[in-house]
Formats: sequence, structure tokens, C-alpha cells
Amino acid sequence: MRTRLVYQAMAALTVALGLTVFAPTGAGAVGVGKTCGGLQGILCDAGLFCEMRTGRCGGADGTGKCAKVPTVCAQTRISISRPVCGCDGKTYGNDCERRMAKVSKKHNGKCKSS
Repeated sequence: MRTRLVYQAMAALTVALGLTVFAPTGAGAVGVGKTCGGLQGILCDAGLFCEMRTGRCGGADGTGKCAKVPTVCAQTRISISRPVCGCDGKTYGNDCERRMAKVSKKHNGKCKSS
């Protein structure tokens, strides 16, 4: 009798664990231009990052749009000389370098020291 109860308990546990694996999480990854972040923590597909609007740094409920992460930045005279400040407080040489680092933009120009 006791063995039968143990087997039933193990079977119920196995079914419960199996159902949790297949349960929807509600936070699937989304593609380019789709809304990401927010309280739901919506993630972007591979090769993308959640870019917030310029100046919208921080905030757990902030949403952005999924943007492509560049793999190479063109090294033109104009792109090299256009620094931007990332939401991480770091100055990037240009906007492409910031996006390669998967960081949203705080403002154009160098970051101000605090």
C-alpha cells in the first residue's frame, strides 16, 4: 500500500513538473521595431537590444523598441567625431559604437562628469 502511494505521489510530481516546462511565460522574445522592456520584461530576439528613447534612462517600467546590434561600424570622419553619452554614463565615440555596446542614449555629446 505504501509503495503504491509513493508511486502515485511521484507520478503526480512528474506531471506537475512537466506542465511547468510547457507553461507559457508571457515574456517571449520579439523582433525589430517591437516594444520591449517594461514591467513584463519583454526581451528582444538574438542580435537585437532594447533601445529606450533618447534621455529615458532607468526606470523598471520603461519600454523601448528592439533595435539591431551592429557588428561593424563604418569609420568615416563624421562618425568618429560624433560622441554620444550612453545611459551607462560612458561616452562613446559615435552612435554606432553605443549601439554595439547595447546601451541606450542619454544625450548627444560627451557625458558630463558628476
